[in-house]
Amino acid sequence: MSTWAALEALATEEAQLVADERFDDLAELDQRRTALLAALPRPLPAAAAAPLRNALSTQRATATVLEARLGALGAELGRLRRGRTGVQGYARTFEVQR
Repeated sequence: MSTWAALEALATEEAQLVADERFDDLAELDQRRTALLAALPRPLPAAAAAPLRNALSTQRATATVLEARLGALGAELGRLRRGRTGVQGYARTFEVQR
């Protein structure tokens, strides 16, 4: 398998990891991507163009999904903080010891 085909497959694997919410596995995948990028020949042959375009397109879509997930997590953390503040207010009202 060529390096550019491996990068295309890696982008697909990354998209599946994100879809499966297996975020802990992304660090190892990133290390593999870095090694593959370093192994790309210079200059790139014409045969590399389509697989690399596909990999880039897949990776951009994955980044969009990750950004949406990050926004949702941020909103959830905000709700938890507000809820915690409310609970602390009750604790003060009823003199609950922490």
